[in-house]
Amino acid sequence: MNKLAIILFVVLFATGAYGETLFERTYGQMGYGDFTVEGANKTGCTEIVFLFPQGIDVMDEGIYPIASIGMQFRPLQTGRIDVNVQLNKEEIAELGIDDFKCSSQECWERLLLPKEKLLEEENTLKVCTGTSNSIVEAVLLKSSGIGLYKTADFSGKEAIQVRAERTGIVIGEKVKITISIHNGGSDSASVNVSYAKPIAEDKNAFVVVEGQTYFDGTVEAGQTVEFSYVIKPRLLGSIRPPPAILHYKNEFGEQESITSNLVEIKIREPEIRVESFIVKAEEKAIIGQPLYLDLAVKNVGSDPLYDLAVELQLAEGLVLSSAQGSGIKALGPNQTKLLPFAVTSSSPGRFAIGCTIAYTDLNAEESLCEESFVVFEQPGISELVYGGIVLAVIAVAIYLYIQFSK
Repeated sequence: MNKLAIILFVVLFATGAYGETLFERTYGQMGYGDFTVEGANKTGCTEIVFLFPQGIDVMDEGIYPIASIGMQFRPLQTGRIDVNVQLNKEEIAELGIDDFKCSSQECWERLLLPKEKLLEEENTLKVCTGTSNSIVEAVLLKSSGIGLYKTADFSGKEAIQVRAERTGIVIGEKVKITISIHNGGSDSASVNVSYAKPIAEDKNAFVVVEGQTYFDGTVEAGQTVEFSYVIKPRLLGSIRPPPAILHYKNEFGEQESITSNLVEIKIREPEIRVESFIVKAEEKAIIGQPLYLDLAVKNVGSDPLYDLAVELQLAEGLVLSSAQGSGIKALGPNQTKLLPFAVTSSSPGRFAIGCTIAYTDLNAEESLCEESFVVFEQPGISELVYGGIVLAVIAVAIYLYIQFSK
């Protein structure tokens, strides 16, 4: 059954019930008894005339006029029931069995009375009940009532909202999900947030990498509380994180919940264009000594790239003696990153160095380094040694000259 012009109020509590009761009268206290509609597919109506006290400004923004509709359904609390509620001859609600919260004996619904439909003098609430073949008796209880309250209010569209920092990203990119809770009422509230299904169940589609996914605490009157978490999608296409659900108990001790909106995030494959090459300050070294080099990786595409795995390809005889990192977390368009490393060799020769660059999230190799070469040589006689020999020869020549000239 569709609801027409229903605004459900939300009243929350922490250790006890939040909200302040300013005025409350049951139908019985106003002189009305139980009203029964009996028989299959029967309809009956009753009217309750009520007044609000003079000392309370019903139109005050922080005051909430609420009608409590309490009913008993027989023989079952399942099936079809039609309950139409009018305020001063204008319909404010059409209720079905699913709109009521039922215990073992009674079913209740709470309706916020639209202030623009209230009169300064007497007001009339008309309740019409239609039975069916499944529910053949419906009793409007005299314990139903009218009241004025100060409450927390989570009835607005902004009560619980989920938004994504970006809704179009490339694979490997992280995105922040923010959940906001707004209390538009006149009193504080204790709330907690869960999800339509555990976030962990979506681990094949995305993983939560940081942040806060849950909230359990108090939201003051007029306050908006926000918390965020960051996800990393794992699949191409579209994903929808599960909607958040705001849980609370209303002023009457009844469990309530509000489900947030859904956000859709579209993940595409990036333009992968990477150039990589070896940067050499020196290209020769003595065997057994390290030769320090840099691997330069440049993103020449138009999209940011994430989680690049880098693997050096060394010719036989070369040994990697040190390296700072074997991967790149993020590489923006036109950005270059240097990965320092060093190689050694125990034998002389000319050796090739290459590399492969793999996009981890796509499990695909996309780039090969331009092949580069380094040379390792046997240690030779240094210039100092040659200089020493020359000096020694000169010294010997001078000595011999002196000896033979005597």
